[in-house]
Amino acid sequence: MIDLTGHRKRKRKRAEKTKRSAVGAPPGQLVADPEAMRSRLTAVGLGGGGAERLEGCTLDEALALRKRCAKLWLDCTGLADVDLVRRIGEAFGLHPLTLEDVVNTDQRPKCEAYEDYAFVVLRMLAGEGSEQLSLFFGEGFVVTFQERPGDAFDPVRNRIAKGAPRLHAGGADYLAYALIDAVVDAYFPVVDQHGTRLDGIEDAIFEDVDAVQVPELHAMRRELFTMRRYLRPSRDGLGVILRLERPFLAEETKLYFADVQDHCDQLVDLNDTYRETAAGLIDLHMTLSAARTNEVINLLTIVSTIFIPLGFLAGLWGMNFNPEISDWNMPLTQSPYGYPIALAIMAAVAGGLLLFFRKKRWI
Repeated sequence: MIDLTGHRKRKRKRAEKTKRSAVGAPPGQLVADPEAMRSRLTAVGLGGGGAERLEGCTLDEALALRKRCAKLWLDCTGLADVDLVRRIGEAFGLHPLTLEDVVNTDQRPKCEAYEDYAFVVLRMLAGEGSEQLSLFFGEGFVVTFQERPGDAFDPVRNRIAKGAPRLHAGGADYLAYALIDAVVDAYFPVVDQHGTRLDGIEDAIFEDVDAVQVPELHAMRRELFTMRRYLRPSRDGLGVILRLERPFLAEETKLYFADVQDHCDQLVDLNDTYRETAAGLIDLHMTLSAARTNEVINLLTIVSTIFIPLGFLAGLWGMNFNPEISDWNMPLTQSPYGYPIALAIMAAVAGGLLLFFRKKRWI
């Protein structure tokens, strides 16, 4: 059962989360969200068959690592320090408008191509919610911005630690592919979990329709719709990368991006299927509930119909006419068998009505 009070709180939280620059603000202005987490840098240098990792480093240390390695992955977790975001943009030649999209974390998933780099925005599932991931990749660098700690990149980090040849020998475009692929693949367990829950709800509806609450189905359908809003533009953004002709993007790497786009297609199809299933289960629940209500009403109607003539007979014989004045006044009241005869007449009337209902197939 879904806590509707909690749902209203989450709805207000989503409304409060929408962050935009002030109306009339100059383009490219970076305004930190008051609730943003403290910024922290992690730099990973790749090349030459090895990897060097700097946790909690400064930007200068990360740039020095870039000079020593073939390619650099710079990850910024937390967006409270907009000055740091600005300096990262200056160091890697990132357009101020893209940096504005980084700190305004209500962006639609997309991909924008620039002369020396590509800018990708995705919604990354993290914990029970999601966060915006902003990713830049160009010649020899990948820069990622996250709202908070906790991400989908552990598989990539493990491959780097184990010395995966492609991640070490490939270009920054392949590293960007690996990170994007990890974000997209993180949707599969969540979508599959919804499918499993829907199968269980369908079985529960047929076993006991009252055990299933419609708000639970509505909440699941809303979650699926939200994921659809994340996945469809992500798929379109990957199409932009596939059409991109830039020196920092190898043709071979496009094959891998095409595979990620195919994963997005699969997720969109699964999501649409489960969303339609949830809508169908809502209709099924209402239909079965209505059928059960009709059965109860039908039973009550039959019982009422049977007792109407019985009540009439009981009321008729309950009238206080004096039988001593006339033999026509309340016959059977003076008979020693009057009470059994009255019960027999009532039973015969009830039985006749039941046979009539049975013949009409009303019961």
